[in-house]
Amino acid sequence: MPDNRAGSKAGQNLLVVVVLLGIINLVNQMDRVLFALMVEPVKADLGLSDSQMGLLGGLAFAVCYAGLGLVAGRIADRWNRVHLIAIALTVWSAATAACGMSYSFLQMFVSRMMVGTGEAGCVPSAQSLISDVTPARNRAFMISLFTGIGTIGTLIGLIVGGIVLEMVGWRMTFIVFGAFGLLPLVLLLVMLRDPREVRSATAAASNVVWSQDVVSMLKRREIQLLLVAIPLLFTLAGLATWIPAFFQRSYGVTIEEFSRSGGAFLGFGLIIGTFAGGFIVNKLVARDARWEFWWSALSCSLAVVPFMAVLIGHNVQVAYYGLFGAFFLAGTGFGPAMACMHTVSKQSVRATAVALMMFASSLIAYGAVPAIIGVLSDLFASFGAGIDDGTSLKYALLCSMTLPPVASILFLVAAHRVVPAASMSLAKHST
Repeated sequence: MPDNRAGSKAGQNLLVVVVLLGIINLVNQMDRVLFALMVEPVKADLGLSDSQMGLLGGLAFAVCYAGLGLVAGRIADRWNRVHLIAIALTVWSAATAACGMSYSFLQMFVSRMMVGTGEAGCVPSAQSLISDVTPARNRAFMISLFTGIGTIGTLIGLIVGGIVLEMVGWRMTFIVFGAFGLLPLVLLLVMLRDPREVRSATAAASNVVWSQDVVSMLKRREIQLLLVAIPLLFTLAGLATWIPAFFQRSYGVTIEEFSRSGGAFLGFGLIIGTFAGGFIVNKLVARDARWEFWWSALSCSLAVVPFMAVLIGHNVQVAYYGLFGAFFLAGTGFGPAMACMHTVSKQSVRATAVALMMFASSLIAYGAVPAIIGVLSDLFASFGAGIDDGTSLKYALLCSMTLPPVASILFLVAAHRVVPAASMSLAKHST
């Protein structure tokens, strides 16, 4: 059995590893959510439609993030993960700055593709490294801690991004955020090393061909279920691309007002929910391993209720509280949902498994759904729904609320299939 505390044996403190990687994930999320805040000014400045903005916010980013995430996951199973994360951080930070230098749809599309290219190397490598140095019984909590620190970047991107936007405009805001992203690079290279470097040769990764690994994993029914369920849960986060624009159109708030108020409610809800979910599930899995799956299923369906209050309400303050509730409840499921994938995957190909999860999430939650919402918004507008008052966008967002309940069903089915092996594994690691 692989040693899940390799990081400790290598002289690295587990908490330091998770927190430092969490800070890198913070920059990741900060740069990603920044575009959502820029939808309206970029649309106006470049003269684009909702469909084009949906492509920029969704597919331009997600196609590269998804495809190269698979490659990055395989590389992370073989190569130095710290070096891979450092390269990824450099690429996406430079690409974020390049967004501020874009003067056409094509230039912005390429810049967003490069952001996705860089960020593809972060999560698979980081989660694989965390999983290697964490006992199985604490995995859901540590992955939630990593994710929770990352969600602070959502808050920074929305609130600080709005302040900087008001001061220097959207172009310089992209450039400033891109430059800031390079600050953690030195800390990463100085303070962290891959624990695989100190392992014996017998513990090195096997030479199984990558395509065979992927095919083998995809044949497992529990993997198939999670590769649909997790992206459908993450659609609640993918909707954030359109949330600032929706509040500006439907509730008449300015972008600066939303960044200070709406950004705080959304960001704090996501942060608190992510940490709370990891803490709660860390306690529950000691009783029954199925709680990783059960809690993920519960969070999917419950989050829809306050989201509906946001979409059909008329009072902006009530909508802000609904925004907090929706992202709090969704956030409680993010860490446990990702831990489910670790539970059902072998250590030797864990980064590839995470990459598959991010591939599916990118295409569905962060790619197809935001793009389809933009297309639906334009379609509803062509049938007479208002654009400026947010009606067409509201109808499009309401259509997306059918997806999380489907995820709940899939998590429950997956739990039924994997519980014997998962329970035995967690029980063994808890003794």
